Amino acid sequence: MPRHLPEVEPLVWDDFTSWFKGVWNPGEHMAVIAPTGAGKSTFVGGILDARRYVLALDPKGGDSTLSKVGYQRLTAWPGDKRMSQMVEENDRNGEPSRFIVGGKSRTPEEQDKLRATMKATLDGAWSMGGWTVYADELQILTDRRMMNLQQECDRMLIAARDRGVSFISSYQAPAWVTPHASRQATWVAVSYTRDAAVVDRLAEILGRPKQEIRGALQGLDRFSWLIVGRDPREPYRVTIPHAL
Repeated sequence: MPRHLPEVEPLVWDDFTSWFKGVWNPGEHMAVIAPTGAGKSTFVGGILDARRYVLALDPKGGDSTLSKVGYQRLTAWPGDKRMSQMVEENDRNGEPSRFIVGGKSRTPEEQDKLRATMKATLDGAWSMGGWTVYADELQILTDRRMMNLQQECDRMLIAARDRGVSFISSYQAPAWVTPHASRQATWVAVSYTRDAAVVDRLAEILGRPKQEIRGALQGLDRFSWLIVGRDPREPYRVTIPHAL
């Protein structure tokens, strides 16, 4: 149990995912904050099973970690009309519609194509509504020196709730991404980190001293997560089994 936060309720991974499926509403966003190697993709992959309509964006271009979730990969956005047909076909067959979007990116030309695919997917998810969008490594999408798609991501975070769109963003530090990633998030999941901005944000949400938050995060194991939801008085802790 995290130090200095004795009221945090520990949950077994399977119990957490089962519980979370029942309380995570369409339009509720999540921020997943952790350093490299903490298991962000594994954590998100586990909770995405709660949703039938998922678009997992791959701005890295062929990320092998993201591929482990086992979704069908689309190298380009097929267009809203074609995607609607694909979803309808899956619905008729009783199957979920879960996709990884983004092809390999090794050359400048492939990078330009990948950026266009990310933008088209964000625009398509917005216009269609109902999707859960996972933005892996959000800083790649939003940084002006990279894909410069902060406007599209901010639109999702600020105005997509009424469209039933949930936006999950994963990143290493709040200072690297749009501030709306954490401000608009109903759920915040944090693994072990020393980042001061993470401590500040959690202290603000929980209304607790920064020293307590810092101690709680330092007390987390590598595969453990501190999760704060719509009721900041009830944070949770969950550990992902090493077998995942």
